Amino acid sequence: MKTISGFFLITTLFLLSIPVFFSPIQVHASTKTVSLPISIDYQLLKSLIIKTAYTDPGQTAILLNENDGCMKITISEPSIKEESSLILFETKVHIVAGTFILNNCIMPLEWEGYLALAQKPIIDSKWNLSFKTVDSTLYDKHHRSTKITGVVWDLAKTHVYEYLEDITINLAPPILEFKSILVEVFPIDLHANVTRMIESMKPGKLNPASAALQIGILTEVPEALNVETDIEREQISTEELEVFINSWETWDSFLVVMITSLSNEPISQHDRQILLDTLLETRHRFITGLLDENVERDFVRDQFISTWENLSPIFRNQLGDDPSKSLFGYLAFFTAADALSALDKISPTMGIQISRNGLIRLARLLAEDESLTLDYNIGVDSKLREILGLGAPPIASSPVTHMEELEIGEEEIELIEDNDSSLKKLKMFFMCKSAWANADKPTITFNDIIPWVFSKKNIETYVDRIKALLEETSNGELNDSKIENRYHDLYRLIVLSTAWQESCFRQFRVRKKKVTYLLSYNRSSVGLMQVNERVWRGMYDRQHLRWDIQYNAAAGCEILEIYIRKYTLDRIKKRKLVLNLDDDTMARIVYAMYNGGPGQFDKILKRNKEGTFYTSDKLYFEKYSWVKNNQWKNIRKCLIGG
Repeated sequence: MKTISGFFLITTLFLLSIPVFFSPIQVHASTKTVSLPISIDYQLLKSLIIKTAYTDPGQTAILLNENDGCMKITISEPSIKEESSLILFETKVHIVAGTFILNNCIMPLEWEGYLALAQKPIIDSKWNLSFKTVDSTLYDKHHRSTKITGVVWDLAKTHVYEYLEDITINLAPPILEFKSILVEVFPIDLHANVTRMIESMKPGKLNPASAALQIGILTEVPEALNVETDIEREQISTEELEVFINSWETWDSFLVVMITSLSNEPISQHDRQILLDTLLETRHRFITGLLDENVERDFVRDQFISTWENLSPIFRNQLGDDPSKSLFGYLAFFTAADALSALDKISPTMGIQISRNGLIRLARLLAEDESLTLDYNIGVDSKLREILGLGAPPIASSPVTHMEELEIGEEEIELIEDNDSSLKKLKMFFMCKSAWANADKPTITFNDIIPWVFSKKNIETYVDRIKALLEETSNGELNDSKIENRYHDLYRLIVLSTAWQESCFRQFRVRKKKVTYLLSYNRSSVGLMQVNERVWRGMYDRQHLRWDIQYNAAAGCEILEIYIRKYTLDRIKKRKLVLNLDDDTMARIVYAMYNGGPGQFDKILKRNKEGTFYTSDKLYFEKYSWVKNNQWKNIRKCLIGG
């Protein structure tokens, strides 16, 4: 018997990896039967069968080989799909049938064609999945219906049919492992409920759907009473905030592992765009929710589910016919994500949570790295940039430091005081604390950055120097960009006005005889272009964004190029928007996304139509108009006041 081993479907095993917690505060009045899905995509199933049953050279299986090939049966090129609610398994068959006499093969008959089996999937109480043939069809090598008789038919029926029908998938080991680990991930006071749920598990309905074979695991889960939701939200304590941010950082690291697991796959530009959209949107939602104080306890779980629903087609489509891949890990990962999403929809009041350990175990399935820990790393991830279609990062040629401040010495520089409230400082401490590095000896000194530190004494030359830097960087970005020439001047305008709005042309700030990089009020964005360190984590070098103004300018220009080309021009073209989008409106769109993420595209269009602009929209457009009309004297208002 050819058996696809227990690891074939670790499947619901990774409901253990995304632990499902029933909130202890809920009262469970009864139970209900639910079906947790195991989906085996046919493309994946084909690869698994090749790995198991087509193990001879060239992904073939030699079923008979006697007398130097005088009697030989070879099968190859399996394919699987659904047809009329059955599994249609087809394989190429090559048969040689001769008589071996005196070391010679006499009058060999040779037939080549295809055998198609219509099969009904069956699963027994011990979780053994098998396939019962209900019909068969033979085709010739041109794929025309045919019949064969005599010795060739006898060989096909005896060897080929039996070989193909003898494949069994044993789901018992992963189900048993799932049960044992599930007990461990629940709080001890809920073990009684968990034990009842585990003991009730049994195989459910098999459904050969169009894209996958779906297998249900029937189980009894506590049916939570309706929980009153109209409750005043309690303010998140300092301890809760830190735990929440750490949890989100683990999730964000997991998302990066998900995306980079596709780095060796033939990803289309369309799919790359979806990956970039998803990453930017999840990160922007986190920052916005945290600052607006509307982050709910289910935030990470909701992001996991919505992200998986968005990315699932991409991951499934990337599974080819390469049996050398981590097929079992992929299948376990898909099933866990599907089951979590299904369970959340079936019983949203059950209080499902996603733990760090669960995300780590899932990530290891994709990365094939048992040492992976989902640390929130802040360096450039070349795989991430590549899979997102960003190419190489900006050149980081200037020295930087890991210190937070540099001593000024005796230089006379206008001081800029930090007016953040103590409460805001405390909150932002947790928001950016993991990105801070321990102080070390600087590799640069204040003298190295003097040309880029503003004071009242050098306002005209300083502004000219920044303008020249931005114009040079913009032109360099345009040289490598596919933005149409007619939008080049608009792009340059957007770069200058964005830098004006975001930082008032400053990379650094001075306070109490020390200089540091310019940090946004929410302590998430840095430097001249106020590049958000969390949103663009892994795509740019953090220390160079902070201490290297050329690098910061290059990163900001690249981000603006992405938003004008991929998100503004491409979306307008693809959607065939019948709108009067003049340059001024385009500038509003690009900045709104630079400031708030891709999701701002439709929102700024609506605000533009209704004339209900945000304060940030108005402030940016003011700077844009000043740059457009060459009113550079107005920059004194933000640099020195008045």
